[in-house]
Amino acid sequence: MTTGLLLLAAPAQGAPKSEAVGGEPAKPAVSAAEIEANNAAVWASLPPNVTMRVVGKMPKLQGPIDHYTQNGPTVTTGVTPFAASTIPYSFTFDGVWSLDGRDFKSTQTTFCKDIEATWDFPQGSYHEFKVSLSAGGTITVPTDGVTRTWCWSNVPTNTTMHFHYFSTGNTGGDIAKASGSGSVHY
Repeated sequence: MTTGLLLLAAPAQGAPKSEAVGGEPAKPAVSAAEIEANNAAVWASLPPNVTMRVVGKMPKLQGPIDHYTQNGPTVTTGVTPFAASTIPYSFTFDGVWSLDGRDFKSTQTTFCKDIEATWDFPQGSYHEFKVSLSAGGTITVPTDGVTRTWCWSNVPTNTTMHFHYFSTGNTGGDIAKASGSGSVHY
């Protein structure tokens, strides 16, 4: 008598919820309560010359768009010869932990920055992602993927300045990297 093994096929399964298409980890969904807590923490920490408004989704990027990567060249698309030093402009950033953005000059004493960010690595960390303006005022950008608009007032006109993007708590090889997008406008 011949005996054989009967192999049963396992039912087809989709990728685990922690894995997105392409085998990369999916970003965990952020709850409304977490977003509200992030907003409250940011409002409590704003410098006196900065205001914040929750926008939700990023508007379509327009005009010259800077593409920042850590330790890589900044690539600008849709640029005209003088656009590099003017407002408005848009930007994206990938894998950033400490990087200066473009130099620009403002013709007005108030301008705004839309930005959304998420952690690339590590997710859910104790790190914070911050953006500082060289003319004054550092903000904490929640890494929940929600777009917020920050407006700086009492900024000097016709002065070259830039934004610096950085994560905090980077010690002993534990470096938090963020990606996102935004725009600077009046």
